[in-house]
Amino acid sequence: MNTDAEQNLIIRCREGDEGAWRLLLARYEIYVYRLCRQIGGSSEDAVDLTQEALVKVLTGLDSFQLGRPFKPWLRQVTVNACLNCLRRRAPETISLEQPVAEDIVLGDTIAGNTGDPAHAAEWRDARDVLRQAMSKLPYQQRLVLVMRHQEGLSYEEIAAATDLPLGTVKTYLYRARQQLRRKLAGVYGWE
Repeated sequence: MNTDAEQNLIIRCREGDEGAWRLLLARYEIYVYRLCRQIGGSSEDAVDLTQEALVKVLTGLDSFQLGRPFKPWLRQVTVNACLNCLRRRAPETISLEQPVAEDIVLGDTIAGNTGDPAHAAEWRDARDVLRQAMSKLPYQQRLVLVMRHQEGLSYEEIAAATDLPLGTVKTYLYRARQQLRRKLAGVYGWE
């Protein structure tokens, strides 16, 4: 969908066109779910977070500035909805019983998908270890890790999106990477 068509769709949504809202939802629902899944850590949380985020998008669509790219605004609303929801209900630590995150997605393809069964099995094992390690990170660290490595945001963009100081973003990323490195080193025998 080109920018003009997307802008027209947003205008129609603002005017109360239910069909336009369904089209916008169909375009971005999977993206919002994947982002919520990475931030929330479980499929159950992701469904709740996705619903909350999409309600925030619908109710906040009037604040979107026409002429600007929609996806960054959508990401900001989604991240804020997730943070608000997780802050209200999440403990400081994540249970070891918590299910692991979904497939790690780069763009629209699953990372490691080459068609070779042996490679696919190795990738699945490595991906499972990484998902388990990520699911054990505090949600703030998981959030900045996802925003940096999945969404490709700069440190400054992450700080702006999360309302965290730049130094805190860097610290969370450092700690998250260190924890992942320790976990993977223990599994794979790295030094």
